[in-house]
Amino acid sequence: MSLSLCLKLNKKQIYIISVSGGVDSMVLLDYLYNLEYHLVVVHFNHLQRSNSLKDKVLIESYCQNKKIPFNYFELNIEKKDFQNKARILRKRKLKEVASYYKTFYLITAHHLDDLAETFLFKISRGSSILGYSGMHLSNYVDNFYFIKPFLYVTKQDIIDYAKKNNVPFLEDYTNKLNIYTRNKIRNQIIPHFKEMHNFLNNIKKMHIQFKEVHDFIRKETHLFIAQKKKNNIFDLNLFLKLDIVIQKDIILFFLEEKKIKSNFHLITNLVVFLKNKYKPNGKYYFNSEWQLIKEYNFFWWGVKNINKQIEPSPKPLLFVADSDNLLLDCFIKQKIFYDEENITTPLILRRRRPGDVLKFTFGTQKLKKFFINSKIPLNKRDNFWLIIDQKNNIIWIPHLYVNNVLGKSKKMYIGLYKG
Repeated sequence: MSLSLCLKLNKKQIYIISVSGGVDSMVLLDYLYNLEYHLVVVHFNHLQRSNSLKDKVLIESYCQNKKIPFNYFELNIEKKDFQNKARILRKRKLKEVASYYKTFYLITAHHLDDLAETFLFKISRGSSILGYSGMHLSNYVDNFYFIKPFLYVTKQDIIDYAKKNNVPFLEDYTNKLNIYTRNKIRNQIIPHFKEMHNFLNNIKKMHIQFKEVHDFIRKETHLFIAQKKKNNIFDLNLFLKLDIVIQKDIILFFLEEKKIKSNFHLITNLVVFLKNKYKPNGKYYFNSEWQLIKEYNFFWWGVKNINKQIEPSPKPLLFVADSDNLLLDCFIKQKIFYDEENITTPLILRRRRPGDVLKFTFGTQKLKKFFINSKIPLNKRDNFWLIIDQKNNIIWIPHLYVNNVLGKSKKMYIGLYKG
């Protein structure tokens, strides 16, 4: 079978291509060059092999002969979570090179065998059904297009092309070492599956179907996200009316956006968290940065340690008078009836504190419980000013509460003035 691109590329564009020196990327480079595409090569040395400089020499020599711009980076990455960190750093550098050459198109040499490997890898990790769509022929992320024009080309077809066209390449012996899960899948499991009839072709068909399902569901996800409120707050009731599949993809979309690793259990737990009507307020913590917050009828993503939205405005001035005519400049005021023995002056202004209690004709209630019953969001509760007397009796909370059990013999007017 002869090679062919799995999607159409515009020859007017510049394409940044990541080349390792292995047969996959060298064949892709050679194939695109012969089709007269405008290419810029990027090569990464992960400093994991003593002979890694041979890759650089090979690729650089090829590029010099073909007059293709060549960019070389050495990546010094600690061994812990090496594969993931290397992937993130490569993407970052590719985008930097693309920005330098004023293009948005990045090409990698992933092929059909890689797709099968990724599919089995996701099964081993417990991916969601949408996760099984795996790689995409073209994926738009952070204003760049990540393109895989060989995604439906088999490894064997690539090797055959290299032999027929004398394409130079070097084998990376670390790919044969079964020290990573992906390597084990590639070297030990995939060969057995290939013995089955049309295994790779069936992977391709299944991937196309998953992609069609993914695109339809993601379209519904974008429709929901487009209905967000001010400050990226989302309507929880609207979310709960959606089909469970759409709900899960909305969660997956946010996890991808925040670059949080996702799996079936995490996505399921987050949906359960949002659906739990017995806990209308709550926070789900992820990492050192992100948390998912729900408060009654809304939910949003917040950054840790800055979720208490205390008003930055200065503390207002408190005035007490016998007539509201003396409080004309106050932005808010309240008439209070009382008996002298029930208030210990002077009154003071402060925020809420643990143990604060409100008094009603039916008895007392903790302020915390009152906030919950009044469905005051967690991030708003510290914004309220409390007017209290010297014995910590709460007299008034503007817009929320007035103490009506202080008596009837006298009256006073309380006002707040913006200082």
